[in-house]
Amino acid sequence: MHRDVLNDEQRVIRPMSEAALQERGDHVERALLGTDNDEVASLRHYTLAKQEVAASVRAAKQLFQAHGAREAAERCQVLVVQLAEDRFNLAVVGQFKRGKSTLMNAVLGRDLLPTGLLPLTSAITALCYGSTERVVLRRKGWTLEQEVPLAQLAAFITERGNPGNEKGLLEARVELPLPFLRRGLHFIDTPGIGSTRHENTATTYAFLPQMAAVIFVTSVEAPLSEAEERFLVDIGGQVRQLFVVVNKMDMLGDTDREEVLGYIQMRVEQLVGAGTAHLYPLSARDGLAAKLNHDDIGIHRSGLAPFEQALTAFLTEAQGRTFLVSVLDRALRLLAEADPTLAPASADGEIEPPGSVLALRRTMESLRASLLAQAPLSAARSAAEPATADPRVIDQAIAAGRSPARRAGGGQANARTRTCPICAAQGQALFAFFAHWQYTLATDTTAQRAFAAERGLCPVHTWQYQEMASPQGISEGYAPLIETLAVELSRLIERTLEHAAAPLAALLAGTATCAVCRLVRETATEQVEQLLTRLVTAEGREDYASSAGLCLPHLQATLAHVEDSVDGTIERRAVAEFLLREQVRRLEDLADDLRSYTLKRDALRRGLLHREEADAWRRALV
Repeated sequence: MHRDVLNDEQRVIRPMSEAALQERGDHVERALLGTDNDEVASLRHYTLAKQEVAASVRAAKQLFQAHGAREAAERCQVLVVQLAEDRFNLAVVGQFKRGKSTLMNAVLGRDLLPTGLLPLTSAITALCYGSTERVVLRRKGWTLEQEVPLAQLAAFITERGNPGNEKGLLEARVELPLPFLRRGLHFIDTPGIGSTRHENTATTYAFLPQMAAVIFVTSVEAPLSEAEERFLVDIGGQVRQLFVVVNKMDMLGDTDREEVLGYIQMRVEQLVGAGTAHLYPLSARDGLAAKLNHDDIGIHRSGLAPFEQALTAFLTEAQGRTFLVSVLDRALRLLAEADPTLAPASADGEIEPPGSVLALRRTMESLRASLLAQAPLSAARSAAEPATADPRVIDQAIAAGRSPARRAGGGQANARTRTCPICAAQGQALFAFFAHWQYTLATDTTAQRAFAAERGLCPVHTWQYQEMASPQGISEGYAPLIETLAVELSRLIERTLEHAAAPLAALLAGTATCAVCRLVRETATEQVEQLLTRLVTAEGREDYASSAGLCLPHLQATLAHVEDSVDGTIERRAVAEFLLREQVRRLEDLADDLRSYTLKRDALRRGLLHREEADAWRRALV
């Protein structure tokens, strides 16, 4: 009997120290590490490309949600979660008793996953990075996850410990402090296909859409069964990277080796296409034994070394690229099934909203082509970036802010107005603008590009925006702005480091470029016109006299408008005199109210304060 099956699935799994685990992972870690600058640049490029892919997937999700395509939106959400977790699922698949678990143990350099004669349960076992060793279980009907010692893993994932999956296990997540797993890699052990338990095959097939890359394990004693060939055909169009491992080579003599491998190579090429997969003949059992004994010669003799080298090269150079392409492939399949005319509706005069099915497909296909062409990952992002920003989206937000201000303010000054009517109108305009803009900026890529082109808001209005927006909305809206500033500063470094202050100042938003400052100015101008129009009437002057009047800055602006007025009528000059006299009266009354407030508070007679005295301090500040 093949020695692979003699391992006792109930053997005690002894946790290793973190130092020992680190040593086991050094052969992979050394290959993963480049120079510090190269690694930082590579990570940066990957992050930018991933964000661009995420933006396109989220746009598709929003489009599906807007049109009631609930299932498609939920499937997009799964992709968003996968991107957020940066989870790269490298799945080990194959028929029951091909040595999948033994191969994973050999790669890890540790006798960790149980192996045996009986199949594993119909659940996924995922090995991923964690700062400490632990096993986390997801179980059917359980709201919370369950944590168990690593030594109890076999009690949940083997048929002997959990017959018929009576414990309702959905997934066992084994967290290990291995450098091999550090970069979001999830090393997945799947239930064997083609066993007597049909639920095992069903579980593996159900997990197929989440597989970014596959290690397909067959063996020499009965290579490529009908179930295995059918599975290879099924994964052909869904998985970007396929490794075909031919296990148990220690069972073959030299004369049979070439014949068996030739047959397997021929059938694999017929099933998935020539050049799609490379064969790795090895003995996982012998490789594991050599790893445990620190026998480098034995590792090479087992055939494990060439497979590990290919796997390491893939994880170092192509893991991120393959992961992003696999996500795009799934999103593109969802869009291919959707109505090609599906698009958000736009009102008359508004910008054509981005995000139709055809537009999203073009964006995703452009990203995918750049990734497959092995262009720098940062180039994949720039390939989908429109060359220009449309400022109309900001104009629309300003218009949304001015609408409520037109219904109140300078033209409506009366006894009910407890502050400067123009200040009140500006406050309403600001609230309406920020209420509209904080959502638009978080969800509309056109708005984000326009916002970045204008370099954001001035400091004062930045903090007012922060009071209205959520941390997630700010993160969404400001990312393109921050990236734009980083690019501009990089260009500044390339041009010159001398006299950099002036070019840097041009990158800062000020009152001249801030959209909210523009809204405030336009609102003030409009309100001054309304106020002057009303003050030429006796009714308007009566209402103004009963109100709180203008603050000094807006009084100055109003008088300046009168002086600059082309008509310069007697009525306008009379209005200017009226405003000045009213302001003198109010300031004298305000000074009296302030002194009365101080006197009554010192005398401990707060109950004697009337409303004007009680809020005099606030009116003085205004």
